[in-house]
Amino acid sequence: MHTFPKTTRLLLFLVVALAALSLGACGFNLAGDVTPPPGWHPTAVPPTPNTADLYPALPPDPVAGKAIYQQRCQKCHGATGLGDGPQAAALDINPAALADPEEARADVPAKRFAVLTQGKMDEGMPTFAHILTARERWDVLAYIYTLSVPPATLQHGKALYTDRCQVCHEADGHGKDLVNQKRMAQASDEALAKDITGEQHPPEVYEGLSMDDRLALAAYIRTLSFAHTQATATATPTGEAAAATAAAPTPAEGTGTPAAEASATPEATTTPQANTITVTGQVTNGTQGSSVPPDLEVTLHGYDKGSMNEVYKASATIDADGKFVFHNVPYDPQRIFFVTAEYAKVLYGSRTATALPDHPSLNLPLTIYETTTDPSHVRVERLHVFVSPQTDQAIQVVEMYIITNEGDRTLVSADPEKPVLTFDLPAGAVHLQFQNGSLGGRYVQTAHGFGDMLPVYPQVTTQEVFAYTLPFEGKEMSIAHPVPLPVAAAVLMAPEGQLTLSGQGLTDGGVQKDETGNTFRIYNVAALNAGDTLAFTVRRVGNGLSLGGNKTSLAIGLLALGAALIAIAVVLTRREGPAPAAPAAAVPSEIADDPDALMDAILALDDLYEEGKIEEEAYRRRRKALKDRLKTLLAAAEDKADT
Repeated sequence: MHTFPKTTRLLLFLVVALAALSLGACGFNLAGDVTPPPGWHPTAVPPTPNTADLYPALPPDPVAGKAIYQQRCQKCHGATGLGDGPQAAALDINPAALADPEEARADVPAKRFAVLTQGKMDEGMPTFAHILTARERWDVLAYIYTLSVPPATLQHGKALYTDRCQVCHEADGHGKDLVNQKRMAQASDEALAKDITGEQHPPEVYEGLSMDDRLALAAYIRTLSFAHTQATATATPTGEAAAATAAAPTPAEGTGTPAAEASATPEATTTPQANTITVTGQVTNGTQGSSVPPDLEVTLHGYDKGSMNEVYKASATIDADGKFVFHNVPYDPQRIFFVTAEYAKVLYGSRTATALPDHPSLNLPLTIYETTTDPSHVRVERLHVFVSPQTDQAIQVVEMYIITNEGDRTLVSADPEKPVLTFDLPAGAVHLQFQNGSLGGRYVQTAHGFGDMLPVYPQVTTQEVFAYTLPFEGKEMSIAHPVPLPVAAAVLMAPEGQLTLSGQGLTDGGVQKDETGNTFRIYNVAALNAGDTLAFTVRRVGNGLSLGGNKTSLAIGLLALGAALIAIAVVLTRREGPAPAAPAAAVPSEIADDPDALMDAILALDDLYEEGKIEEEAYRRRRKALKDRLKTLLAAAEDKADT
């Protein structure tokens, strides 16, 4: 075994980051953006958390939140957040006017976060816990807040802050820890406005201020707690481009990489050159109670989108506040930028971004974390397994783990020479392939399978995708291997008419068809604990003929996996039901008694209609059937509670 040099770790980091972007750019999201298959029962929503423990690990980003809001919230809550979205009229309960100024001033962000996480089924609000990461939920709440405050109010608040507060709390609000994230998450604007007149402030701070003045000041202070990023375009290279990055050489010393003009003092003045940009940022430590080490070195990287070759590189040291700046960085509309820093032997990276022509600056905040060897906060949100014939004497298995680290520390190995996560394979598995990486690089061989050397970062959903081949000469065979982490839910799939799956804990979810006519049988598995064995039996169907000897590559397997998941939502919208006079009967029986699954089906239906994949008449008929059934269940539950 060996420890990766920094250059290799950078390439591994970049490959994973860009691969995630490219997968996100596809027409599907395997982490939970599709309607569950019939018969699937979602993981029980955990009890409502103590809101005193809810706050963002790093400043929420309203720019990132805007895109999430437009995709997930706008159809009901409206473009301006006043509950007047295009789908609002079809709902029995009016969507909340999230951006109503009076409501927004009274709301506590942590309580809004809890609602976004838990949902409010009685008001038609679904849970987003398995769709959006914690960071994405805070980002979208930050954007919603910006909808509630007119620009003129913020300008007034800024003038008051500059005149009365800046001398103690500094221009960015970090003086005396004013914009502490935990404090801001627990306080409404009304509470912040009241706090301005507290005994900790001298009278000259608040004398002569009306309530409207103090509310404007509170609104501006809250915006100081947000990440201040430019509305940059996110790079979404294709899978081929992302994979090519692994082979892209890092420019050697003395080659054409431009020299750095960097400074640890953002306020330092440097005359801007033509066709250049300034890249700024701040390093924060996302682990509660931890700080950023002094003199941390930050490196700015620039990659061309087409070749994915590194064409720019510069380094700078942060100042006492954790800030950094790179002046006169060559601008190119096709160039992707990001920053990295190594801390506690772990390489961290910012988001990737492309500067816009009308923005001469780019902000790339970076978060580092302390490390841990305790995996208790890491879990598998969803495990997908796709089994298909490869030849007459072999089958291929593709597995995808959707992994989330819900803690505030990076999971690392206790021994840097050993992998962070290990995955056991079934006996007899050969021809192991990976979506990103290979054995001897990111992945290492273990006694019973393989291990991943990369750390598991907090607040990020990652994917482990791999495939292997198993010999299959008879009519049936058993497949079994333990899971390395707790699994919230697992979905197994096999091509209909070729293979069937069975086993303890498997429930048949029915047959689904994608738009190309391929059919898949879905099987559901309940939650598994770390170390539990995922076991099932594969049987040939009919005379045992497979795919005519054609080999199914990993790429084909992944495409089929995605198609199968998309097909779940499509089929739910296309099933023929009885006449509209009996809409409840049109709801698939497998989800008819499950409020969460019904809500998921409604959301998936809305997405399909918005994307033009279903006719309006069919959409309205199906949506009414689902809505009526959901309403019936909620009414029955309310009656039961009353008795």
